[in-house]
Amino acid sequence: MQVELVTPEEILYSGEAYMVVVRVLEGGEIAFLPGHAPFLGALGEGEARIYESDGATPTSLQLAGGFVEVSHDKVTILSDEATVLS
Repeated sequence: MQVELVTPEEILYSGEAYMVVVRVLEGGEIAFLPGHAPFLGALGEGEARIYESDGATPTSLQLAGGFVEVSHDKVTILSDEATVLS
């Protein structure tokens, strides 16, 4: 599935991924896989992990809140501030 992580200054991540894990305000962590139902949620402060292939070490990013939208096999993460951890 296609993944984009966007801040007001730049696109920090754009590419294909097997799984994305983020922390939402209501309910803790949530994982998105290809074919996930449409979803829109507010993000809490915390880590986002983007797995580019099954079993791979994820790309980790620290988010200062924001929003996540999942639609048509695309995950879009919007955050006011984000930092790449690995």
